[in-house]
Amino acid sequence: MSARFPSDPEPPPKVGGRGSRYNGLLVLGIALFAATSIYAAIAVSTQLDDFFLPGNELQTGALGNLPGIDGGENPDAANLQQRINILVMGLDRRLDEPKDLATRTDTMFVLTVDPFSKTGGIFSIPRDLLVEIPNGRGGYFKERINVAYEVGEREISYPGGGGALAVDTVEHNFKMPIDHYMILDFTNFIGIIDELGGIDIDVPEALYDPQYEDCTTCELQEVIFDPGPQQMDGRTALAYARIRYGSDDLQRIERQQLVMRATAEKAASINFLAAKKLLSLYDKYKAAVKSDFSDFRLPGMAKLAGQIPIQRIQMISLKDAITYCSNCEAAYLLPNWDKIDQLTRQFFLDGVVLKEGALIEIQNGTDLPGLSSEVAEKLTYQGLPPELLSLADNPATDISQTLIYNRNGKHYTAFKLAEWLGLDPNQVISDPRLAPQPVNGPADIVIVAGLDSTLVSAALP
Repeated sequence: MSARFPSDPEPPPKVGGRGSRYNGLLVLGIALFAATSIYAAIAVSTQLDDFFLPGNELQTGALGNLPGIDGGENPDAANLQQRINILVMGLDRRLDEPKDLATRTDTMFVLTVDPFSKTGGIFSIPRDLLVEIPNGRGGYFKERINVAYEVGEREISYPGGGGALAVDTVEHNFKMPIDHYMILDFTNFIGIIDELGGIDIDVPEALYDPQYEDCTTCELQEVIFDPGPQQMDGRTALAYARIRYGSDDLQRIERQQLVMRATAEKAASINFLAAKKLLSLYDKYKAAVKSDFSDFRLPGMAKLAGQIPIQRIQMISLKDAITYCSNCEAAYLLPNWDKIDQLTRQFFLDGVVLKEGALIEIQNGTDLPGLSSEVAEKLTYQGLPPELLSLADNPATDISQTLIYNRNGKHYTAFKLAEWLGLDPNQVISDPRLAPQPVNGPADIVIVAGLDSTLVSAALP
């Protein structure tokens, strides 16, 4: 019989007993739980970064091959669903009117951003365009598009209010998805331009308004803009963009686009598009900006904005797709939806094709009349701007296979053209020495249309 006293040392633990096995399982369970938690955290973060850091996602390397983890590898250009589309509205509210006054929009445009190719576009919508506006009961009524916001704020109980009704109106009529909206008033406009130290605009033609006003209690004033370069502060730029006297809605849109481009160029020239500065500017004015943007998403959007050069932002105007209603009681602009659909496709043109900006000549290599026009129609349907295309005849008239000659290293565009025309990639010839000479002047790519059945079908009698 043995006894142990408090001064005796503790006995060594038993080895191989039942308790040690349980301890081992516990340690293993904790390790597995920790590994699973880390794996889940990585998986979630690599999925969320698409939303919070568009175009600047986390690069996970070999981890991207594991299930549920996004490797951060992006396509060359975003498709329609991957783009970020923002409806921007400027309210027709005077400087001294209440901030909560429901009013019509004076300016409306869609800003699109391709986070992968770092390109963008501005699609301006005339305020007097006659469209179908949801009535909140499953139907629609016809009215100018500039009343949508006011109606949603004041006249009907619409889920989400005026901003949501304006978004739904644009989506319904233009068939383009809108992710967010942003509403500014004239005070924001003036403050932002003054914050930049003013902007420079080369005024293309004289502009005059003998009775301009930007507030309800101000005296009417005469405003004159002479042709030529001018520096404008915020209030002057606002007047230039807003004047209606002696000009129509489309001319106002052209002036607004000049102001937007000048503002972006000035911001870029003084490095104001850096993410920190953009966020600082937003913090200063966000109380006066109405938007459905989450503050958590703004840093990533600010970073993306600073990565898009001004020359990669295309401006779309509807001036060739609308007509004035001559027998209407009010001033309505009537849409030609076929032309607007074509401009919408151009607005969402593949971002890398937009960057390369290749000049393309289409030569008819057969004796079928209209074949080159048929090829051009297929390409413009994909959104290629018509001004990048020219048509010509090829000296040979018995070419059986359509070939795409890449003369100046516009590789992405050359293969994208083949894809759009339903051609095999082998029909792209990348050796410029084999390319025929363009007929109409400089061309980066020459397409010689042959007797391929997919292209000839529409040209046959």
